[in-house]
Amino acid sequence: MFASWWLAVVGLPVFMQPLPEAPAVPAAVAVASGQVSLRQPCLRLACADGEWMASRPGASALARTSAPGAIPAIEPQRLPRLATRRYIGLSSPASRRDWFYSTGGAALVDTRYGLEAVRSRHTQVQIELGTGYRLQPYANYGTAAQGPVASGQLRLSQRLGERAELNQQVRVERGRENAFVRQTIGLDLQLDPQWSLLGDLELRHDSAGNGGDGRTDREGSVRLHYAF
Repeated sequence: MFASWWLAVVGLPVFMQPLPEAPAVPAAVAVASGQVSLRQPCLRLACADGEWMASRPGASALARTSAPGAIPAIEPQRLPRLATRRYIGLSSPASRRDWFYSTGGAALVDTRYGLEAVRSRHTQVQIELGTGYRLQPYANYGTAAQGPVASGQLRLSQRLGERAELNQQVRVERGRENAFVRQTIGLDLQLDPQWSLLGDLELRHDSAGNGGDGRTDREGSVRLHYAF
């Protein structure tokens, strides 16, 4: 009983004071008439009850026919999409930049590791290192004796303007008796959408040739290519 009287005495001045949202009426009347909401403001990105909101003027028949001062009608509101955060776009090359493979045949059994050192619009550089065992001497531009070998290869492709491209390939194989180097250089020149000029130069060096002094063979060609 005493608590009820204490609440009435203390709370009455508070209920009779106007609120900032409705300064013309007491607080109790403003709350009861719906002019002031006691709900705490939502500070999150998506409120739990954000799907309801006060209807806009003329939004529904109930709002148009409601008497002045009545609690406004409510209508559903579409929740915002949750997946609104933007992520940094990532991209990767269409193919791997390195590779590992093994080959075997009647002339050579080997394992190679390759790496694409440079990949750009105009330049490509690939490097291969390998080791294996040669079964047939001098086959496929190899060394002169059977046994273990080490090999390396370099491939280069370079665009020269809009109509020319330079291609170079160097392969080295080292065995117990000698080293064999094969280098090819090609230049492709586009003369016309249908006509192209293709030039090739090949150098083959055998360190055991000429009785151990070394020998280098050269071969070249020029071709005119027409695309139908």
